[in-house]
Amino acid sequence: DGDWAVLVDPPCTGLGVLSARPDARWRRRPEAMDQLVLLQRELLERALSVTRPGGRVVYSTCTLLAQENEDVVRAAGATVDPVAAERFPHLEHPRLPGALLTLPHRDGTDGFFVARLRVG
Repeated sequence: DGDWAVLVDPPCTGLGVLSARPDARWRRRPEAMDQLVLLQRELLERALSVTRPGGRVVYSTCTLLAQENEDVVRAAGATVDPVAAERFPHLEHPRLPGALLTLPHRDGTDGFFVARLRVG
């Protein structure tokens, strides 16, 4: 029962997967960013609100933009459970300790953000 977690994989700009989906760069509209970030925040807050104390919520995107990643996590106010230091120290996010960040030029993979949050 302690192994359960809620996964939040919200809609995002997809800018971390441009090598596989170059069309994403042309579908991104600056005027839509505020609404997208609002939706991401609402989804994460809802997941945190329905997770039992002691549970975990994993927030993951395929974008590299701070406003869709670490800013959303910080706004939620939850504690980041340090998955990076535990298992993947070489992927630790430079601005959100404990979270993961993969970079195409450094890691030979798409760009992804992952933060595991501890509830209560």
